[in-house]
Amino acid sequence: MQEFDTATVYVSPMRRRLRLFWRVLGTTFDVGLMVVGTALVAFAIVILLDGFDIVDRGLTASTGAMLGSSLVIAVFGAFAIGVAVEGPVRELRELSANEIELAVARGLAIVITGVVLLVIGRVGLGYVNDLPIVFEQALQIVVATGIAGFTWTLVVGLVALWGIRRVFADRHWLDQIELPLLYVVWAVGVVIVFGMITT
Repeated sequence: MQEFDTATVYVSPMRRRLRLFWRVLGTTFDVGLMVVGTALVAFAIVILLDGFDIVDRGLTASTGAMLGSSLVIAVFGAFAIGVAVEGPVRELRELSANEIELAVARGLAIVITGVVLLVIGRVGLGYVNDLPIVFEQALQIVVATGIAGFTWTLVVGLVALWGIRRVFADRHWLDQIELPLLYVVWAVGVVIVFGMITT
């Protein structure tokens, strides 16, 4: 009769927490990219509608600028969405059932993701002075996503996720709605922050 080795492999608490944080950071960064990507694609659509006089936002001065600008911004937005979809956001189940560990890891991940996006947006703003104004506004969307990450999303999103995990801890669908909920909260935060920094 064949015998199987059933020995348990010991994993130190610190190593397990680092693995949890790395996993959560990956999914959180992907959610941030999805928020940026969808916002940029939506902005590109607004540029097109403005260029065809369907809406009046005064974003472009000519049809060529409208088409070129909207295409470039839409490509960057689609690229961000594509990177996010191919990343760990597809793996929704985390490595810990401890609510405090998961909340701390998610909070740190949101802050880091927000700071990275803010830095990317701020650096990019220094290179678009000679380009149409819509590129500056597109980078303002990236900046707004970063700021919304470590402010609105950190507070509202983390509290919402914590509350849902506490109330529906035994539901099988819990892991399936966590990241979509984080996305919705973050997207709402981007709308609020973008309106504040552009007025």
